[in-house]
Amino acid sequence: MKKLATLLIFLCVTIFAYPNDGVFYAAGNHLVPIAETDICVQKEVLTLKRVGNHIEVTVYYEFFNPTKEKDLLVGFEAESPYNSYPIGVNYYHPHMRNFTVTLNGKTLPYEVAHSISRFDASQNKYVVNYENGKIPDLTWRQCEDSILAYDGEGYPYEFVYHFNAHFQKGLNIVQHTYQYDLSFSIGEEFYFPYVLTAANRWANHQIDDFTLHVDMGDCESFWIDTTFYKDMNEWTCDGVFRKAVYPYGETMPIYHIQKGVLTFHKENFHPDGELYIKKPNIWLNDPYYNDGKPEPKKEDKLLECVKRLYFCFDKPSLPSDGDLFDVEAQYMDASFTDEQRRILRNLPFAYRGYVFKDKMLQQFYDSTDWYMPDPNYKTIDLNTLTERERKWVKHWNQ
Repeated sequence: MKKLATLLIFLCVTIFAYPNDGVFYAAGNHLVPIAETDICVQKEVLTLKRVGNHIEVTVYYEFFNPTKEKDLLVGFEAESPYNSYPIGVNYYHPHMRNFTVTLNGKTLPYEVAHSISRFDASQNKYVVNYENGKIPDLTWRQCEDSILAYDGEGYPYEFVYHFNAHFQKGLNIVQHTYQYDLSFSIGEEFYFPYVLTAANRWANHQIDDFTLHVDMGDCESFWIDTTFYKDMNEWTCDGVFRKAVYPYGETMPIYHIQKGVLTFHKENFHPDGELYIKKPNIWLNDPYYNDGKPEPKKEDKLLECVKRLYFCFDKPSLPSDGDLFDVEAQYMDASFTDEQRRILRNLPFAYRGYVFKDKMLQQFYDSTDWYMPDPNYKTIDLNTLTERERKWVKHWNQ
């Protein structure tokens, strides 16, 4: 078939500012066009699922091509990691896995190139430096030299996953998946950015029907910055959840998920900000004590942390927060009262919504930001807990 047009579609890269005491692996991105202007994105369903220390990204697109069929060069830019070690040259992105793309039911093969970014003042962001519609691939020597120039702080080039695609006239369905490691810092247990504004570069300058599913696991707390939405009530959950305002202000609303998946849906969605999902590190950077107040006693600090956020017994710990029981060891020499030990011992049951007959326990958990009572959960049984939760109960029962 005669080739009618060549289109480079790539994932828009935004350089996310990140502190020196953090590790940034990669950012999720939206497919966008460079030259084509008549293709619209009619529908997108973006699903983000945390599995251990990485995110599984699944995207379903419905694109509409109003003109004749065309062969297209399509690309995906994987941003360079920052403060990630060991430094070295990799063919594939070192923190991204299981990259797949399917167009109209056909799985497409892909190749990987390495290209230098440049700052585009007109777009106010870094973009890959393409040449004459082609993707220049750095040699291994060029990659090594550019790494040395970065003083070991990251990969100074972009990983460009590219493939050939055939877009038919009318509706085209693209399904895209990949996984990458969660970023973190001393102040954040995990950090997940995703570029949304790139969707505005399609012909309709929006997504006609947009749905975002966020599954960070049960008994989890996290921020979603109000960069692309205004009201916490725009989010729904198919399970049990609670919304709160973090002390930093209304731009940092926090969502406590006892069970279920958080969903945002909007028609004629024209994003004017990116998606940022974060969990503050309650052990190392509790903001409630960053206002000049004296450092609290260890017992009070632990109980105050327990009040604010779910901390996770069974999700593998990121390097920023360490192992749960290593953190617990910091409090071994503290003088907990019998009452405080009872509070901590019953934490796994409170996470499940147990309604306590003991007034002291019930009053404490009612005072937390995350507690959601479930009258149907009536039996305190160690066999219903995970292994790590049983260890927790045993420790505070001593």
